[in-house]
Amino acid sequence: VGGACAQASAHPLDVIRRRLQLGNMARVSADGTQKPKPPYSNMVSGLYTVGKTEGLHVLFRGLGPACFEKVPSTAIGYYIYELMKRLLRVASV
Repeated sequence: VGGACAQASAHPLDVIRRRLQLGNMARVSADGTQKPKPPYSNMVSGLYTVGKTEGLHVLFRGLGPACFEKVPSTAIGYYIYELMKRLLRVASV
């Protein structure tokens, strides 16, 4: 549950981060001409612009598959952490 909550809270930031990265990568086209600047230049501006123009639901598109990845990986991480504590005989902090 914790992994899903963490993923849900960070997912809108990941959406904007990906859009910023892809927008900056595709600034120069194959023939060498400059493409127009993306409609936003930072995270806050991106969240505001996408939320206002496309709707807040767009920021959470793809959350389901991301949670399906995050929940098992978090559980495995905690399991390995506890196992290594027992094997190494380390007390909790």
